[in-house]
Amino acid sequence: MAKDRAEGEVPGRFPGIIRWRSLSTSERIADVVAGLIIAALLVPQAMAYAGLAGLPPQMGLYSAVLPLLAYALFGSSRVVSMGPMALSALLVGSTLQHSGLAPSQLTASASTLALLVGGWLLLFYALRLGRLIDFVSPAVMQGFTVASALMIMLSQMGDWLGLEGARGDLIDQLVGLWQQLPELNIGIALIGVVALLLLWMVKRWLPTALLALKVPSTVAQLLGRCGPAILMVLAIAAMQVWALPMAKVGSIPAGLPSLALPLLSWSAVSALLLPALGIALVNYVSAVSVSEALAARSREATYPLRELWVLGLCNLLAALSRGFPVTSGLGRAAVSETAGARTPLSSLFSALALIAVMVWLTGLFVDLPRAVLAAIVIQAAAGLMSFSSLVSCWRYSRADACAWLAAFAGVLLFGVMPGLGVGVGLSLALLLARNSKPYIDEIGRLPEGGFRNPERFQVDIPAHLLMVRPGSDLNFANMGALERFVNTHLAQRRDVEHVVLVMSGVLYIDGAALGALERLDDRLHGQGITLWLAELRAPVRDQLSSTAFQTSHQSRTFFSAEEAWQYFAVRRSLSY
Repeated sequence: MAKDRAEGEVPGRFPGIIRWRSLSTSERIADVVAGLIIAALLVPQAMAYAGLAGLPPQMGLYSAVLPLLAYALFGSSRVVSMGPMALSALLVGSTLQHSGLAPSQLTASASTLALLVGGWLLLFYALRLGRLIDFVSPAVMQGFTVASALMIMLSQMGDWLGLEGARGDLIDQLVGLWQQLPELNIGIALIGVVALLLLWMVKRWLPTALLALKVPSTVAQLLGRCGPAILMVLAIAAMQVWALPMAKVGSIPAGLPSLALPLLSWSAVSALLLPALGIALVNYVSAVSVSEALAARSREATYPLRELWVLGLCNLLAALSRGFPVTSGLGRAAVSETAGARTPLSSLFSALALIAVMVWLTGLFVDLPRAVLAAIVIQAAAGLMSFSSLVSCWRYSRADACAWLAAFAGVLLFGVMPGLGVGVGLSLALLLARNSKPYIDEIGRLPEGGFRNPERFQVDIPAHLLMVRPGSDLNFANMGALERFVNTHLAQRRDVEHVVLVMSGVLYIDGAALGALERLDDRLHGQGITLWLAELRAPVRDQLSSTAFQTSHQSRTFFSAEEAWQYFAVRRSLSY
């Protein structure tokens, strides 16, 4: 159990039910209310994000129901709300657009994509790769997110302004919109602008106005976050009064989707398998970062490994219900937290409310303007547009800033998935480059005790002794740097008879580095120089315990650098 907790596996099969039993009546009511509020927000978002993916609006609703039920049973975060998300929907739309599959297959291919995403996530769980996301640089994700937000906004300009819009990369979309500007209907475009302004006003001014009216702060903040639901209600009411000539959502099939796994064809799987890997990574990063960010506020534990397999299950269920890939977004999670969600069971009440809408209320959405859904997507994307992370990266690390810009430019120039690949590839290359140049220093003893670099402190360095301290783990990429460091200092100091590697900063030595250490030992021995070790950490001792290298160095290993120093100080005095 301790190992499971360390790896992020939550104890208990049904965390939500376990917590629900310990709640008071008022807390249970808060859970119910939070679930209903999330459902009100999820309905317009789900339909809008389905449109962003180039899919029918009902697929957004289909994608949410079973994942919400699954998360209510097995999820660990009280605020996570599974369903379509803007960034994930953009990835789905881009993948389907460039898949080469027939347009008639796109809806089925979206479900196949959800199935593959779920499969990748469950594979990550089986291999205990919950921390795989740590290899995706935050700078890359930030650049990728900002560029994707820009692409999301551009992709919605057509519906928002009443035009046909355009697909493709940044240039294609800008050129397409420019060519359609003569066809712009000012009246229809004005409705889209008003819808976006209303969303902005609700978010910016409604909480302040409600607080001025003595409305409780929690209620004011909650209503300020529910702009999409408020806008949808106003738009439906307005369309009952004014029959405006503009694109509408149209008829949405009433009832729940039939359950069936998508038919798998080799052409679809081969076209979608690798893009599904990218979507799986992005969806997992989103879900875990959301739960960790909000859990940190209330000092709650997070369980990334548990979230990994639950997210995989949610995507399999989305595929089963004819939906597309799902994850958790920060916006809905923040609303859930503000609404007072106490357990993951709040998702159960969201699912029940969503089922009621799909069975009895889909007729209300027939006249809902597409411009309203586009405005909802644009507002969500605008919240992702922040260049402050680039400024921070540039000030602290130009390498991270380059990774940020590479992901940003890659998305705009080559497309969403290739752009993510460019950013991740560059960040990994930079990681390897930094790892191949570890911090290594020579150390000497301070007069009052302790060991420091002679370039920074006045230290004692005996002529016959070279003490070297690697500052990172030793592996195939950086062992050459350590060997060059030792060789360079030996060339400058001809009287050295003993080399001590102070390993306090080393927690892992891979096979290639061990082989290099053995060759270094042999080479030094041939020069009449003895190689010693000091301050071996417990993980390294365990690694080396059954090796010939450790056996040969058993008598040449010191517990501390001070012990090594005293040993050679005595030998120096005896030699005199």
